[in-house]
Amino acid sequence: MRIDIAPILAAFDDALALIEDGEQRARLERVLRAAAPAVEAAAVGLVRSAAAEVNDASGGAVRAEVVHTADGPELRVEALSPMEPSSSAPDLEFDASEIERLTLRLPAELKEIAAIAAEQAGVSLNAWLTRVVSQEAGRRGRSSRYGRDRGDHDRGDHGGSQTLKGWIG
Repeated sequence: MRIDIAPILAAFDDALALIEDGEQRARLERVLRAAAPAVEAAAVGLVRSAAAEVNDASGGAVRAEVVHTADGPELRVEALSPMEPSSSAPDLEFDASEIERLTLRLPAELKEIAAIAAEQAGVSLNAWLTRVVSQEAGRRGRSSRYGRDRGDHDRGDHGGSQTLKGWIG
């Protein structure tokens, strides 16, 4: 989607038409046209901030970015597969010698959806689930909202266990 500021600048035309003095109107039109690059920079900055918010909120399911093309700045949005790397959901690295077994209960339909996604990514269901959980834990681990980084092993009052709340993936 091209980021076009022409409609923003055109919105001032009605207001400029109200100025009866032609010379004064011409001066204000020149000021408005001279401000066009700054207006475009502000619009691109606003769209770039919105894209970053979308990336953070999507948990790696979407990549939104502003790119500059020959035709001007554009917003590009792309849906990502859960196995595709995302800047907002990094893979965490773990010691492969410390593998633990986990029984996971899922609704049959959700398991089928996950199995299809794993197959499309060319990996086992276990590898796919491990990657999705790793990305979500990495994203949340960086968030000040949760107040812990990867090296913090203080279990607080949770009796030795931790709980992730919310949707993963």
